[in-house]
Amino acid sequence: MSDENYDDIDEQDDQDEEKFESWDAFWEEIRRKEEAERGGPKTEIIRGIEVVVPRDLPIRFDRRLDQLKASSSDEDLKALLADLFGADVLDAWIDAGMTPMELRVVLMWGVAQGKGRAMSFRQAYELVKEGSEGKAESSTRKNGSAGSTGGRSKRTSARATSSNGTSSRT
Repeated sequence: MSDENYDDIDEQDDQDEEKFESWDAFWEEIRRKEEAERGGPKTEIIRGIEVVVPRDLPIRFDRRLDQLKASSSDEDLKALLADLFGADVLDAWIDAGMTPMELRVVLMWGVAQGKGRAMSFRQAYELVKEGSEGKAESSTRKNGSAGSTGGRSKRTSARATSSNGTSSRT
């Protein structure tokens, strides 16, 4: 690369530094440009509530999602949904009669959208349904195999089962 090309890059950097006073100002400009290119934020109506379709999930979301897998706290769920769709959406959906299955489908759909994967509500439903059926089958298989394996147990010697080498006679 010639010195002239480096001068162009340095000049561009100087222009960026003049235009943006901070990272936040720079990123906000990028976000506004991308939104304008898309024609503004896309919205959907879910259970009568208009929500902005997630397009870029914060890292915090992935952490909360991992934590939620081991939690059944309403507060954890509300925080997760707030990152996806905005504050207080869970209460509004509950008031509108949303079922647990619907919530799982909306979460599946929202996470896909936020990670840049195009997914319809129907595709999210099918994935959730398949996952639920897979868990039920797995649980049935594990529980259905209970019973004898057919082998006899070996007798344990009195010495192995007694303490201090004495045997009990009951």
